[in-house]
Amino acid sequence: MSENLEQLQKLAQQPSAVAWFRGLFHRAHMEVTDTGERFTFVQQGGGIRVESGFQGDNPNFVVPLQSENIRNLTAFFADDSIGEYEQYRIVKFMLVPCLRAALAMPILQNGAFRKIVKVDTHWQEAILDPDGSEDEQLTVMYTNGQWVIIPGYHGRPQRRLVMKPEQVLEFQRRVLEADEKNNLATWLDTGRWYLQWRETVSVPV
Repeated sequence: MSENLEQLQKLAQQPSAVAWFRGLFHRAHMEVTDTGERFTFVQQGGGIRVESGFQGDNPNFVVPLQSENIRNLTAFFADDSIGEYEQYRIVKFMLVPCLRAALAMPILQNGAFRKIVKVDTHWQEAILDPDGSEDEQLTVMYTNGQWVIIPGYHGRPQRRLVMKPEQVLEFQRRVLEADEKNNLATWLDTGRWYLQWRETVSVPV
């Protein structure tokens, strides 16, 4: 067993880690860029199972990281709790993979649905670090029939979203729940929630 797999299986046994990741994914793939290892995380029966390799199709998201990141992640939950700074570090790392996964959901390829729930086609977003400063600034645009995520702020967006880590997590849990149920009524309800949520994280451009 590799050191990385051992660390990840240890993490999956930490009650605080299981609770923190609950509702963020059902199946996730992790690629360790410095070793070439691949792992699959599956939430099942109230716990997390770690498997070697990419197992199963259509993961909720794919996260690339290095062995050092795995050691850091395990250390964050070593005392079976998660602090404000630790949560920020994890969410910062997950922000782009989660956003990419949400934008890839079939419902957001539907122009009629995007119009009904007033999804912007050009926005900027960032997360707030524990000191209240913007970090991980991104620009999201729908162009030529596809969503594009660009590092940094670019162009004149319709909106700018600045989120606390817990607000990012709330969004991810809501859209994952809607995608799992995958019926029009649930998506419309989620769309109404999204409009209210968006107002709470919007700032002047």
